[in-house]
Amino acid sequence: MQAKATEVIQQVPIVVLPGGGDPLRIGDGQFIHKVKSEGTGGAFSVVEVVTPPQGSVALHVHEREDELVYVLDGTLEVTLGDQTMKATKGVLALLPRGIPHGFTNVGSSASRVLDTILPGGFDTYFVEMAALYSKGDPDPEKVEALSKKYAVRYL
Repeated sequence: MQAKATEVIQQVPIVVLPGGGDPLRIGDGQFIHKVKSEGTGGAFSVVEVVTPPQGSVALHVHEREDELVYVLDGTLEVTLGDQTMKATKGVLALLPRGIPHGFTNVGSSASRVLDTILPGGFDTYFVEMAALYSKGDPDPEKVEALSKKYAVRYL
């Protein structure tokens, strides 16, 4: 459920303890579902993305969501629009919808990124994608259909 612009969302406290959240495996990365959209009235969701060395999140564009990304650990080479830059622990970035973005972990240890996605709803994409990967490498047609459903384009 997504709130209308004139509605006031009454939030309830959400506490996620260290190590908490629902782990989802997608490719060589782990996505830990920390705050689900359903718990925020559809306002936002939070996912921790853990990527091994040389692992990546492919360049893509969201049509409906903005992301607020905070690097918890690691060294990333980030593409944001037509810029490429290094991002390390403590870097915060707003990734507006419609702008291509992605990253590669160029460090020697796993990277960890906290990703707040606004508005909520996109977190179920990760759940559905993890279900496709649970049976091995997913059928590209199913991945494409899921991407269309959530209005995300991979470049």
